[in-house]
Amino acid sequence: MQGRLAFCARWGMPILALLALMSCSAGDSTAPHAPGPDQPILNTVPWSDASSWAGGKVPVAGDAVTIPTGKAILLDVSPPALTSLQIDGSLVFDDKDITLTAGWIMVHGTLRIGTSAAPYTKRALITLTASPDGQNVQGMGNKVLGVMSGGTLDIHGEHRTTWTRLGATAASGATQLTLDQTIDWRVGDRLVVASTDFDYTQDEELKITAASGASVTIEQPLAFQHYGQIQSFAGKNVDERAEVGLLTHNITIQGDSVGSAGGYGGHIMVTSGGTARVEGVELYHMGQKSQLARYPMHWHMAGAVDGQYFAFSSVWRSFNRCVTVHGSSNARVEGNVCYDDIGHGYFLEDGAETGNQFLSNLGLGTKAPATGEQILPTDTKPATFWLTNPSNTIRGNAAAGSKGIGFWFALPASPTGLSQGSTLKPRGMALGEFSDNVAHSNRSVALNIDNGPKLDGTTETAYYDPRAEPGNGDSSPIPAEFKNLVAWKQSGRAVWMRGSNLKLVGPVLADNGIGVTFAASDTRVEDALFVGQTANAPTPFPSGTVVRGYEYYDGIVGADRATFVNYNASGVVPSSALGFLRSNAFSVSTANYAGALTFVNSNAVYLEDPHPDSDGDKAAVFLDQAGAVTGTPNDYVVANIPFLVAPGCTLKTAWNAQVCPGRYVELHLNSEGAEDIAPVTLTRDDGAAVSLVGIPSDLKQAHMSVRPSRKYTLQFSGAVPLSTRFNIRQSVAGEYVRLTVPYPSASFRVIRDYNTSKPLVAAASLAELDASTGDRYYYDVGAQLLHLKAVTQVGYDSAVLFVEPQ
Repeated sequence: MQGRLAFCARWGMPILALLALMSCSAGDSTAPHAPGPDQPILNTVPWSDASSWAGGKVPVAGDAVTIPTGKAILLDVSPPALTSLQIDGSLVFDDKDITLTAGWIMVHGTLRIGTSAAPYTKRALITLTASPDGQNVQGMGNKVLGVMSGGTLDIHGEHRTTWTRLGATAASGATQLTLDQTIDWRVGDRLVVASTDFDYTQDEELKITAASGASVTIEQPLAFQHYGQIQSFAGKNVDERAEVGLLTHNITIQGDSVGSAGGYGGHIMVTSGGTARVEGVELYHMGQKSQLARYPMHWHMAGAVDGQYFAFSSVWRSFNRCVTVHGSSNARVEGNVCYDDIGHGYFLEDGAETGNQFLSNLGLGTKAPATGEQILPTDTKPATFWLTNPSNTIRGNAAAGSKGIGFWFALPASPTGLSQGSTLKPRGMALGEFSDNVAHSNRSVALNIDNGPKLDGTTETAYYDPRAEPGNGDSSPIPAEFKNLVAWKQSGRAVWMRGSNLKLVGPVLADNGIGVTFAASDTRVEDALFVGQTANAPTPFPSGTVVRGYEYYDGIVGADRATFVNYNASGVVPSSALGFLRSNAFSVSTANYAGALTFVNSNAVYLEDPHPDSDGDKAAVFLDQAGAVTGTPNDYVVANIPFLVAPGCTLKTAWNAQVCPGRYVELHLNSEGAEDIAPVTLTRDDGAAVSLVGIPSDLKQAHMSVRPSRKYTLQFSGAVPLSTRFNIRQSVAGEYVRLTVPYPSASFRVIRDYNTSKPLVAAASLAELDASTGDRYYYDVGAQLLHLKAVTQVGYDSAVLFVEPQ
């Protein structure tokens, strides 16, 4: 359906407007103006006529042929296999079946097969045959269809439905598919049907033996069930129907069988000043294994390519990606099928690519290279859509099965590769558009916003923080909304987002091990449907899977206006709508919240017992803002450990958690000197204690959720840190935390809220300290104990005390 809808939008444009739009393709303004996609190429002469050629001889097998500037050749016959073909003038395919075989083809003029207004309807087959040890053709390697400055590749195949979805479930063993629409597919066409289970390898390649209306008969029985129903939960649809893609087209560009046996296929490269308008084409056995810049369809450092496109085509059995946009902007990639490719499929290479449109594309069968054959280290976890710059449009696509990730926003700090030196800051740039996309049956996550590439190709934690001035954290934030994602059948996590001011709006998340986790701040999911399990259940979740809708982590993060259905399965860890990221060593915000949530046939919460080496587990609390979870607005749900429990708390056994009235704030402990602060034991004034182990990579900090207006004593396991910072966060004016800290030296000063010019004065007694508004400290010389009171001042949401030796 998606391919047809996009097609109708594309071709429903008035023809005059379409011609005007497409004849304005950008390129080198000094290059010769090539004819537009529907302008006739005049004065063509037949290839088959000896008088068309200098020397009066039609090319023979093995010739290296050049069509000179100013010459327009009509390809009216299928020539014998050529060593090479350079087109400085024009080559136009006649309206008949044509086969063209050459080691490589280089376009400086125009190569045309059909037009956008009058697509080619015959059979055209271009086969590239050069060997790996052949010449490097103008920097493009070999076995290439290259488009250089001034060159135009105009290929327009039949207008066909490129992909749709099942209209009914197809059982294992079936030989007929019911589709969701009447299609124009025919006998002999090859199709691919996507997996609808956790295992992406359950996609199947099919051949049509009969077709009528919305029904096709296939040559071999299906090996797996492919789901084809739309289910409804809480008034929202969950569409887990298998995608079905068309692989064959009447124009094929392919690598020869000899080279392809070793992964050495053909490739198309468009460079700066070149123009590519390609649609209705099948690219088969293209791409060159383990080779940079040798991809089936590739804009290479082409700059602005307005008006250029690769659309309504297929790329399959690719040895190296499917469609690459590299150092190029404003390309349109629409309505395509990418199947059985090695490495990232639809590929924005460096992070300098902006303004590109990826619309209604299907990708599935995304495979990892063999060990040692990857181009990038990340190809071992390949993404069907690898997106290195957010300022592009990603709409209506389907990532329908990968060994790795569906959609991966892999944002570098600055562009990498050949785009090094660009001033762009992808991690701080505004999101163009991400809407109405689908991801399922991916071995890793459906949508990953994290793990950005470094210059060496490895990745690092990547925090996406879009700002008015990218890279300037003090400039105004520009919220990024990821809209209407449908993600299902990831046995692990569906969505992982790391950043700030991000929103996941309107998602439908079903049959995933975990729906959403945000390693983020000021990030939330809104207007969402989470379904723990649907009727599409041919196989159970893998053993040991924790089924959970929304996970709290970091913060401030939250869920609002969300419905959770069927989170009720039993197991070692009961499934639940809400929970926390497990084995978390890092701090969590006490302002993490649940808003207007609805639970249907679901256990609302389950919190595992904290891991002793994970302080984040011990600090697990979230605010029930609307009372939808606990029944009482502004109660907290907290981990079931004595240190977090206070008078008025109630144990919810099914949740393994406590429901507590009253407030919680964050307490952060930091050593500013050589000594570590962790491990440290924190004891409350009622004797409840918690042992904090700190962050494994940085023992100079520890953190815990605490009740305000209480007293706490610190006991260090190692040497007492003399230069320290004590910080309470997510507090309101007047809230305080009293701390008693071992301190072996009477020579120090205490500074409040960074006011170094006015250190606090010593109180004469503990009573004076307790009565103060945070402008005092008390030091017990005999006991060598420092007593502090961190009080949040008016206009602040935190309080900081520094202790500095003198």
